[in-house]
Amino acid sequence: MMVYYLKKLGHQELGSINATTGRPSRGRYIYISKDTSVLSFFPPLSKNVKNDSSLLPIIPLYLTNAAKVYCNFIYHNDSYHGGTRNEYRIYSNNALEGNSFLFSEDDIFIMKKQEIQIEDTTQMVYFLDLIKKSNPVYTEFNDAIINSSIRGNHAIVNNEFQWFDHKIQLTLRTSTFNTVIDQTVTKKVEESENNVEDLFSATSFRDFVMNGYNNVCAVTGDVIKYGNFFNLEAAHIRPKSHGGTFLPSNGLALSRDIHWAFDKGFFTLNDDYTILIHDEIESAYLNSYQGKSIYVSSIDFFKPNLECIRYHRENVFGLFKTSGRL
Repeated sequence: MMVYYLKKLGHQELGSINATTGRPSRGRYIYISKDTSVLSFFPPLSKNVKNDSSLLPIIPLYLTNAAKVYCNFIYHNDSYHGGTRNEYRIYSNNALEGNSFLFSEDDIFIMKKQEIQIEDTTQMVYFLDLIKKSNPVYTEFNDAIINSSIRGNHAIVNNEFQWFDHKIQLTLRTSTFNTVIDQTVTKKVEESENNVEDLFSATSFRDFVMNGYNNVCAVTGDVIKYGNFFNLEAAHIRPKSHGGTFLPSNGLALSRDIHWAFDKGFFTLNDDYTILIHDEIESAYLNSYQGKSIYVSSIDFFKPNLECIRYHRENVFGLFKTSGRL
């Protein structure tokens, strides 16, 4: 059964645009209903975890260039922790609004969650389209919201919207998806009261690591790419089998052969992010990188964690000499 979420924007969600500066005085967001039929549409958040949050991968169909944009989905549940707030929000960011203040009062969003295949991974994403009053279908969706049993300009609709599904399929067939992570998203992650490790999965780890390294190998500075296919992998610095996490700071974007060599301990990193090749490796190609610096993001959030690097150097470097496996 097809399930769609409709939401009409209110003025309070748009951050009160200052008439002089043309900028909002506070963050812009999409208010999400607490109705159970709406909440079942989104990742579950707990009232027991203060300001519990999730990272929501959204594909906005209204943008010229297709992208997978990450947004912060936060349950402001202060009412259960000594405060007064009790509301769910998806926070907007520059990437979601096309680097402009695209959203306006009374705009209607239509959303659908769907599993898609990107390269060799299956992942759940949220497709989002924006319907303005000038759109011929606006009245149809506005009526659906007016007639909804959910209060506050929300609706869950089970009828099939063929034009919307066709737009999704066309995007999937013709588009290359760049992952975009706005700095406001990483800032909210860093400020989160959650255990930050819990926010990341294997998929979001890969997305954030690739974004942090601008989709090129941290060692070679290169990539082989065609459409949504490329020869990069998100490598754990401290391996998962050794207690490593999915935090992006425990990751490096590496080409597949370099990733293999890193996991086998053929090389490691020094604390200054320079490359240390094991002295028993007989490879002119790999040895050509001896002492060279890897690419390191200027954004602290993505910089390799030094404790993870030291762990790799002390516990993985040279592991190829033993019969043990990671």
